[in-house]
Amino acid sequence: MSKKGEIKKVFPGGNTAKGFYSYYDNIIGTDAKRLFVIKGGPGVGKSSFMKKIGYQMVEKGYDVEFHQCSSDNDSLDGVVIPALKIAIIDGTAPHVVDPKHPGAIDEILNFGEFWNENGIRANRSEVVEITQKIGKLFKRAYKFFAAAKSIRDDMEVIYEEALDKGKFNQSVRELKKEILGKVTYSKQEGKVRHLFGSALTPKGLVDYYATIVGKIKTIYYMEGSYVKGISNYIEQIVDEAIKKGLNVEVYHEALDEKNIETIIIPKLNIAITTSGKYANTNYKKIKFDDFMDKEILAANEEILKEDNAFVEKLINSGIANIAKAKKEHDDLEKSYIPNMNFKAIDNFRGEILQRILKYANEIEN
Repeated sequence: MSKKGEIKKVFPGGNTAKGFYSYYDNIIGTDAKRLFVIKGGPGVGKSSFMKKIGYQMVEKGYDVEFHQCSSDNDSLDGVVIPALKIAIIDGTAPHVVDPKHPGAIDEILNFGEFWNENGIRANRSEVVEITQKIGKLFKRAYKFFAAAKSIRDDMEVIYEEALDKGKFNQSVRELKKEILGKVTYSKQEGKVRHLFGSALTPKGLVDYYATIVGKIKTIYYMEGSYVKGISNYIEQIVDEAIKKGLNVEVYHEALDEKNIETIIIPKLNIAITTSGKYANTNYKKIKFDDFMDKEILAANEEILKEDNAFVEKLINSGIANIAKAKKEHDDLEKSYIPNMNFKAIDNFRGEILQRILKYANEIEN
C-alpha cells in the first residue's frame, strides 16, 4: 500500500440521560481476528498508545477508525483497522471489557506492568478522593441530562399531536421506494452497527460527521425539531434496508441512545442525516415540518420556546459538570504519570505494531 489511509472518528459510548451508555459491543464485529484489551489507570498512556498505532497504520495505507472518548474527546477509547479486523480498546471503567475468547481472539495488554506501584500507592488517599469527586460530578451531570430529556419529552407530546401520520407514512413509503426500490429482498438479513454520532463532552456537543459521512455520494438531510419523530422515520428505512440484506451503520444522538440521527448504507453510498453540516450540501432535503399541523404548533409556540430554553440550560449545566470532572481527571493523571515507564510502553507499542503488520502480511498473502 502506498496511498495514505483515511481516519474515521466515532463515539462508542456517550454521556446520556440514562448515564454512561456503551455501544462497545459494536466497536468490532464477531468476526474479529484480534482484539487487544488495554487495562490500566488514568494517565498511563493508553490513548497515546492507540493513537500512535492508528496513525502508523494510516501511514501504511490502512483506513482506521478512531473511537473517541465522550468524557474527553481528545482521547481515544479504541482504534479499529477494519480491513484487518483488528481492534485495540480501552477496557477500564466506565467501559469495562473482558475477553470473550481469551488467547484465541482477545488478549489483555496489562499496562500495570509499566508503573511503579509503590510510587502510586504513596498517593493513595489523593487518588481515592479525586476518583470519588469525579464520580459525584458525573452523577450530577447525568441528573441534568435526565431533566433535559424529561422537558424534551414534554415538547415531543406536542409534536406527536401535531404530526400528520398520513403525510409522514406517505413520505416514508416514497423514500423507501426511491432508495431501496431496485434492491431485491434477501434470504439473509443485513447487519446493523450501532454507535454514537455525537456526544456530550467537556467541550460541549461534539460530532465528527465530516469523517463519518465523508465522501458519501448521496446525502439526504432531515430538517426538523421533532427528534423522536425523525428517528422513527429513519428507523423505518433501516428496517427495510436490513430486510433487503444491506448492512447499515446507525449513529445515535447524544442525549437519548435510542434516537437515530444518522445512517449510512455503504453498499448504496447513501447517508440520511440530521447533522446541520449537510443543511446546504445535500442531494435532497426532507422537511419534517411539512408533516406537522402548523396550527397546533402555533398554539403551543410559547410552551415550546420555554421548554427549549430549559433543555438548553440543563444540557449546558450537565456539560459544565463533565468539564469539571475532566479537570479532576487531569489532576488524577498527575499521580500516575511520574510513576510510568513510558520508554518501556513505547517499546511494547513497537512489538504490538509488528504483530499487527505480521497479521496484515498473512491476510494479504
